[in-house]
Amino acid sequence: MITIKDIAKKAGVSVATVSRAINNKKDISEKMRNYILHIIDEMGYVPNSIAKNLSHGRTNLIAVMLPTLNNQFFSDLLLEIENEANRKGYNTLFFNSSDNREKVEYYLNSMKSNFVCGAIINSFSITGKDLENLEKNGIKTITIDRAGSDPHYSSVTVNHRLGGKIATEHLFSRGCKNPVMLSGHPDDNIANERMAGFAEIFEIKTGRKDITVIHSDLTAKGGYQQFLKFIKQNKSFDGVFCSNDAMAFGAMRACFDSGIRVPDDLLIIGYDNSSMDDIYIPRLTSINQNLNMIGKLSIETMIQLINGKTQIQHLSITPNIVIRESTTKLE
Repeated sequence: MITIKDIAKKAGVSVATVSRAINNKKDISEKMRNYILHIIDEMGYVPNSIAKNLSHGRTNLIAVMLPTLNNQFFSDLLLEIENEANRKGYNTLFFNSSDNREKVEYYLNSMKSNFVCGAIINSFSITGKDLENLEKNGIKTITIDRAGSDPHYSSVTVNHRLGGKIATEHLFSRGCKNPVMLSGHPDDNIANERMAGFAEIFEIKTGRKDITVIHSDLTAKGGYQQFLKFIKQNKSFDGVFCSNDAMAFGAMRACFDSGIRVPDDLLIIGYDNSSMDDIYIPRLTSINQNLNMIGKLSIETMIQLINGKTQIQHLSITPNIVIRESTTKLE
């Protein structure tokens, strides 16, 4: 690997002179700077940005911990965070926690050894003690949704109860009389917030509190299996609010395999507004969490925290609906 010493030897100058050329210092002639830069280009030397930043007591590396990339939502979220970080001159280091405590502990230690300056975390398995330890090691932290909102650390959340209400209002506005919900695990706080919004509007519209909830694991396969079982019970329903888009895709496949036409016989709405929604047949109506805003706010706030320009912040994003073919008006 080419080093700065190799460049200095080739140019016949000191390492300090090469450093001044690289860092665009004023105490070097333009002719010498161009000469050294030409040699750098010729030899293919790439400055070690981590080492350079460490000499100033910091790096430009932000860790991002997500539970999975198998769910399109998290793949899209990672891309938004990475793009925003790159626009601001920062790089990202990704960790897939699988919401597994052992993996989380290993990756938290890896963050410290990789000299990251900040950590954006979305995982059920993160604790307040974890965040405290990161902060003690000089790593600024921001949690997103699944990690909860600890008042002592910055967070970016989405108003999921409102999202559930918007989704359910939409189903009733399109003619549904008895919608059901395909939700996550009963201990999933985010899914439960969405379900609370569903229950609130359901009671307002029907005067009943007996909502029907089918629990699954937030995957397309799980959504397919659990919704297929529900269909076979031959219960009366005319709409489905799914707690995420992955399960909505599974539910639509279960409908297809059961001879149920979406949206002719049944309306389905998802939650995430993932990049797959416009490709699926029919195109999926979904609640938009505004991933671009999550990425933007996460990175902007992180940089402010790193530079000491802001205190702890708790930011909430308002979701909205994107209407597509899966909720065409019932006849």
